[in-house]
Amino acid sequence: MRQRHRRPVSPLVLFLAAIGILVSVRAYSSGFQVMSQGARATGMGLAFAGVADDPTAIFYNPAGMGFQDHFGVYLGGNLLTRTDGGLVGANPFPGVGAVESIDKQWFFTPNLYVVAPLTTELSFGLGVFSPYGLGLRWANPNESVTRFVSQNAVIQTLDLNPVFSYKLFPQLAIAAGADLRFSKVQLERDIAGQNPFTQSFADIAHVKLNSDLIDNTGWGWNVGLMAKPFEALSIGATYRSHIKVDYDGTAVFIQRFTGDQTFDALVAAQLPQGEHPVTTSIDFPASINIGAGIHLGPEFIISLEADWTEWSKFSSLNVAFTDLVGRDINRNTLWTDTWAYRVGLEKKFGSFAIRAGYYYDNTPQPTFDVGPLLSDNDRNVYSAGLGWDTERWGFDIGALLIKFRDRDVTQPPQTDNFFATYSETGLVLSAGFRLNF
Repeated sequence: MRQRHRRPVSPLVLFLAAIGILVSVRAYSSGFQVMSQGARATGMGLAFAGVADDPTAIFYNPAGMGFQDHFGVYLGGNLLTRTDGGLVGANPFPGVGAVESIDKQWFFTPNLYVVAPLTTELSFGLGVFSPYGLGLRWANPNESVTRFVSQNAVIQTLDLNPVFSYKLFPQLAIAAGADLRFSKVQLERDIAGQNPFTQSFADIAHVKLNSDLIDNTGWGWNVGLMAKPFEALSIGATYRSHIKVDYDGTAVFIQRFTGDQTFDALVAAQLPQGEHPVTTSIDFPASINIGAGIHLGPEFIISLEADWTEWSKFSSLNVAFTDLVGRDINRNTLWTDTWAYRVGLEKKFGSFAIRAGYYYDNTPQPTFDVGPLLSDNDRNVYSAGLGWDTERWGFDIGALLIKFRDRDVTQPPQTDNFFATYSETGLVLSAGFRLNF
């Protein structure tokens, strides 16, 4: 069993366990990010910054609004799940032969976009979307060997993004906007303690952290550029700033009774009672998306894109118990900036369209930081989609199959002293309806 569990229960162990659940917030990044914010773009492998010719441009490249001359509304959403995933343990903990599976939860993230041309050059847009909205829960959480690191972890965000675009020339548009992010987290894990009378180990408490969506907010900004130097080519670039969200939450301890009355009384005397306020922050990363749309006639588009994400913002995380003196902690995470490379295709047959795409995405997570809370890795992603499009309305569906490379974490150092090989496959299903006026 891990070193920090091999000691009699004490207040310090309990407080550090609470802190441990908080510093896990830093892992809510690449593996919890949702880039599928439009069903058409999803079908094209998310290579959409250089196309951006429907209301989802507000997310992918708001300068694309400058070439849309109708009032447009788009309403859609995503269903996301892990179709497969788990771990195979290694020594010293959890040990060879330990096998656990990820619970196959479904998550829904909505998106809404409105584009309103104000003049022939100026347009206003408003986007509502959820760029982070996933979780990871282990099957049989009260028995899983992961329970002392993580049982359940969920993050939710909701962004409001008002933006203006301006058409400088017939072939060039720019855009700028603000991004207000609401966010919440929920984390759960168990604490193990050693009975000083029998020297045996047992689950002695459950820790749960909650924060509210509305109370935790941060501001950012975004800009975009779209150029159409000639009819067969469109080039786009967009930048989204980092957004820092300061979280105020509560940590609650729930005792797990062992049946040993003397030991249970000792734990009860040392277990923090009631809710304890905690604060931390997440610096969500900035990103740059550069893309091109190659129009091989009016019915066929090839889209290319390269995306850079500033994951190095996760170099460390500070956590504070506001009512407990001397319990603050600083933890190094040392994530790295990454690139993703995308290609998408769209072929139209009148009003009907078929789409396909592929992208390769590098993980920002160093091996020492990989664990039961998040085992992110490089991934190959395959996409497909269908659409029906008329001048006044359109409907799109898209899907992503995400194949993560297995992640081998069997040698130290490892932050949680948890050693295993992780595997995972994910699925995203997207749908959206567009209406022009």
